Amino acid sequence: MTRRMNAAAAALFALTAMIGTARAEDFSLTGTYKGLYACDSTTGGVPSSWARPMTAGIVQKGDGFTMQVTYSDKLESPDAEFSLYAGMVAASLDHKLLSGYFEACGGSFPSKELGRFFPAATDASAFSVTIDSVWASNQVPNMPGLTVQTCRWSLTRLSTQIPKLRQCPEN
Repeated sequence: MTRRMNAAAAALFALTAMIGTARAEDFSLTGTYKGLYACDSTTGGVPSSWARPMTAGIVQKGDGFTMQVTYSDKLESPDAEFSLYAGMVAASLDHKLLSGYFEACGGSFPSKELGRFFPAATDASAFSVTIDSVWASNQVPNMPGLTVQTCRWSLTRLSTQIPKLRQCPEN
């Protein structure tokens, strides 16, 4: 009985989501972004907090998107660290708000990350987005032990041109 109720609730949620949102392709996230990310982090049991600049490139196709984020003090350096993501986006019925999620699919070193961006206004003169992510890796260069972070990203779009991105590896 509980299984049937859970399945029914899941089906109702999915139906409500389909009816309550419009296709996101009427507004595209595609472009180049610049911003900052601030994290609370624990590595090997030692807590810390910090913030750093970042750049991002996003390419949206339909309701899906891919993203490459570059982060380090030398963002333009060829040895800058990067992460790759794939996700989905949904628009409100009036296409004035976007929201979505993503997960890591590759990067400079192995990690796991899930992120969610909150409703962002599509009619703002400078489109920007706020993202919360949870990230973990036990293979961070020069950092012994497991690192777990919760981060807040703040990104503003600089250009709507299609950026060149690395691709997520095939599984």
